[in-house]
Amino acid sequence: MFEVGKSYNVVTLETGQDDDGKSITYESSIVCEVGAVDGTLVKFLGHDYSKPSPINEFMDEADRNRPRDETIINTASLFFVRAEKVHYSDE
Repeated sequence: MFEVGKSYNVVTLETGQDDDGKSITYESSIVCEVGAVDGTLVKFLGHDYSKPSPINEFMDEADRNRPRDETIINTASLFFVRAEKVHYSDE
């Protein structure tokens, strides 16, 4: 299902508290690039600060060399909802 090097909008379930202190569950989503796949485990990579981007425009040069964040998600988990491939216009 996942292709290394492609970006996906990943939706997961998260838990937290509402304003009254009651436990709630909600969906959260983020667009990430796939770094590796091993069965149901998928490593998603965070923002690439070395590439030109409006986000990087205001960063110091040293910050642009920092490593990408990595998040591993078990897609067989109950907290994983769905992932949709992101199609960019330059692909």
